[in-house]
Amino acid sequence: MIARWGTAVRHSAALAAVLSFVIPGLGHLLSGAVRRGALLALPVLALGIGGFVLLSSLGTARSLGLLLQPGVLLGIVALNAILLAYRLGAILDAYSLASLSGPARGGQATRLASLGLLGVVLATTMGMHAWIGFVGVKTYDTVTTVFAGAPTPSPSPQPTQPPSLGPSVTPLPTPAPTPRLTWDSNGRLDLLLVGGDAGPGRWSLRTDSMILLSVDLETGRAALFGIPRNLRNVPLPPESADAFACGCFPEIINGLWVYAAAHPEFFPGDDDRGYRALQGAIGVMTNRPIDGMVVVTLQGFVRLVDALGGIDITVPNNIYDYNYPLPDGSGNIQLYIPKGFHHMDGTMALAYARTRHQDNDYNRMQRQQQVLLAMRRTINPCTLVVRIPELLDIASETFWTNLDIADLPDILALGARVEPSKIASYYFWPPEIPERLNDAALAKIRLMTRSPFDAEPSAIPGPSGEPTPLPTPGPIC
Repeated sequence: MIARWGTAVRHSAALAAVLSFVIPGLGHLLSGAVRRGALLALPVLALGIGGFVLLSSLGTARSLGLLLQPGVLLGIVALNAILLAYRLGAILDAYSLASLSGPARGGQATRLASLGLLGVVLATTMGMHAWIGFVGVKTYDTVTTVFAGAPTPSPSPQPTQPPSLGPSVTPLPTPAPTPRLTWDSNGRLDLLLVGGDAGPGRWSLRTDSMILLSVDLETGRAALFGIPRNLRNVPLPPESADAFACGCFPEIINGLWVYAAAHPEFFPGDDDRGYRALQGAIGVMTNRPIDGMVVVTLQGFVRLVDALGGIDITVPNNIYDYNYPLPDGSGNIQLYIPKGFHHMDGTMALAYARTRHQDNDYNRMQRQQQVLLAMRRTINPCTLVVRIPELLDIASETFWTNLDIADLPDILALGARVEPSKIASYYFWPPEIPERLNDAALAKIRLMTRSPFDAEPSAIPGPSGEPTPLPTPGPIC
């Protein structure tokens, strides 16, 4: 009996097909075709060993950055098509070999069930590779969009009056931003994170959320610098300093993007001149050679938080805004967020980060950094795999960066070393930094950005004089 059962298993065409679905060639080994099975399994083993060597030598983050290169993605799509044909051939060959290697057993119902199972295995294989190919093509489209040139602003009326001139400030001779990273030479990666606030009743884009992220290459320590949107007299880079007699932008900084985009005679660049002017001005103000910027719209922020499943925020004080404007421009509401722990969806997290009527822009900057760190804690690559297509849609429609995609492996590898619990937070706010900048204020800002990693994060005061709460690291997988 046992011998007959073993013979039946060895000559089961359906089982051979299933085994070759798991590992090509495994079904052949079951049927006794050892050499053919070994030859069919060799490519998969070689691919697995190559992937293991890549991860071991480069690390997960750097390997991911390498896989996201456009040329590599196209290669993956082509390889996926080849693997599909290879696996389908191995499954069909294993089924045929097992069917011919032994006497026919069972009746018509058994043979139909075996063919049905073969169909399921083939359909599953095609479905898996179709999904991989779809994600590969979508990822290629996303990275080439996100890392392409700046998005073209929608047609908008230009301002009728230029900003009025303000008092003079002394800009440092900082060179204009370059498209390549400079962090290899100065030991730090400096990125400008911008939240774009475009919506009904507003022409073009307002950069209402600006945070400078600086990461030390040696230690992995990071610092966030909150930049108030209402700073005035921010010095301009040399390439556009002649736009105003003061060599600065005399109006609030969140209007620089709009003004630069509308005045190409003063601000060089193509569709990216608004971003280029903003990056250059923040670089001169902080005396940091900013390596690039990442821009996200408010709508993209909401969608991203929702895709993450929400974020956990501990609200230190009651939030009440009697006139909070809805992001879609449909009207205003009364917003109330009580003190304590909250699991926020994208809409609530955006409201928490945007509201300012109950306090001021400086408290809002602190909330924005709190939300940013909460998102960093929440991201778990393993749980996000099934939402890859949705995340790719969000990225392609609402994100943009002027970083060079060739630098992505190094950036991701550095980001993996950053510990959320060691991220320091700084804010440029009164009375130390007045809204209307002067030489003394610029000197203080540049002193803050010179060595931001010397102080312990817990010792950095918030707007009320209390230490800024520290996040705890989030899960890896």
